[in-house]
Amino acid sequence: MKALRVLFADDDDTLRRVLGREMEAFGFEVRPFPDAAGVVECVRSSPFDVALLDLRLPSMDGVELMEQIHAAVPDLPVVMLTGHGAVPDAVAAMRSGAYDFLTKPVPLDLLRATIERAHRFRETVRENQNLRRLVQQDSVGTEILGENPAMRELRALTERVGRSDANVLVLGESGTGKELVARSVHARSERAERPFVVVNCGAIPETLIASELFGHEKGAFTGAAARRTGLLEAAHGGTVFLDEIGELPVAVQPTLLRALQFGEVQPVGSERVRAVDIRVIAATHRDLLAGLEAGWFREDLYYRLSTLVLEIPPLRERRSDVPLLAAAFLACATGGREPAWRFAGEALDALQRHDWPGNVRELENAVVRLVTLAAGPEITPADVDRFVISRRRPSRGELPTLDLQELERQALIEAMRLHGGDKRAVAAELGVALKTVYNKLSRYGVSAP
Repeated sequence: MKALRVLFADDDDTLRRVLGREMEAFGFEVRPFPDAAGVVECVRSSPFDVALLDLRLPSMDGVELMEQIHAAVPDLPVVMLTGHGAVPDAVAAMRSGAYDFLTKPVPLDLLRATIERAHRFRETVRENQNLRRLVQQDSVGTEILGENPAMRELRALTERVGRSDANVLVLGESGTGKELVARSVHARSERAERPFVVVNCGAIPETLIASELFGHEKGAFTGAAARRTGLLEAAHGGTVFLDEIGELPVAVQPTLLRALQFGEVQPVGSERVRAVDIRVIAATHRDLLAGLEAGWFREDLYYRLSTLVLEIPPLRERRSDVPLLAAAFLACATGGREPAWRFAGEALDALQRHDWPGNVRELENAVVRLVTLAAGPEITPADVDRFVISRRRPSRGELPTLDLQELERQALIEAMRLHGGDKRAVAAELGVALKTVYNKLSRYGVSAP
């Protein structure tokens, strides 16, 4: 098995040198830093298993550095080093996301055990995430709502596409319901009783995506403590939903293409290939044809994925469906609450007039907000204006600045505030990939509200 990789930041030259040497004697690979400079960039570019940070660094507080590390690599466990007098601060750091803390001077056996335990914890979390991805579609509805002609046609196409076994590409803006359409196709296929595995290509770090998709052998890379089955192999006999396929790194695209073309995967670190029988449904809000021109998406992979194409219209192009969708979300949000909640006719008219840049997901969130904040049980036009429309209304006539980066930073801060730091919701609100949100948070130094 390859050595665990430990990032170690401490401004005490003697301690850094001594502990670094001892950790290397344990068999760890150690990358030392005298302060916070360059740490986040290193984490982004190189895989690490554990970060060991001094709570008091000269250029940046250890907790702040940990938050920036987690913005870049959310699942990297961080162990804090602190003096005896700063134990309360270390406990506060654990509440902010640190895995554990150690007081100086550190017993070497405890240091080793803590680092290995942090690594095992990370591996367990990843295994649990994989299991959650394998949850069958039974727990999620597959009914596509809408009486607009475009939605009726989409339902009819979904029925026909479901009976085929060809790969499918689902196109649509963020929040239009691409995963729902993918699940609907799977539920109507001959593979309906087999796994439906969701892979969010934009949420997996680039250094790990090959391992996640194709699996790896024990010792294939640092931290590969055991053999792991890849998500494609785990979906054998069923359907793989590759969400945000436009975010898939170019370096991984040829390997995915081979897996689709020949029905076989080769785990990282293995010389053997394994046969897989899967149907692939991919989805994206990006223009893949533009990606072919720009070089960030392979032409051969595009044509392998786009045998059948389903396109979901944005909600602003089917406003007549807003009352139907709003009523369905209201019934779900109130859960049979008495007296029964309802929309006033003028409130539904106001919802229909809204542009819904976040599409169906934004409408669902708006209904939940109305149920939570409105007096009810009748939702009035005033409620819609106050809790939905006014949130989209600019506070003054001109922009606060014409600096694009500052506008982007302010939009990120506002989205984090509105969604209570829920980064997936922020990604949906801004119409970008989850990975992009983490990168922007790190770039602008924005933390959870």
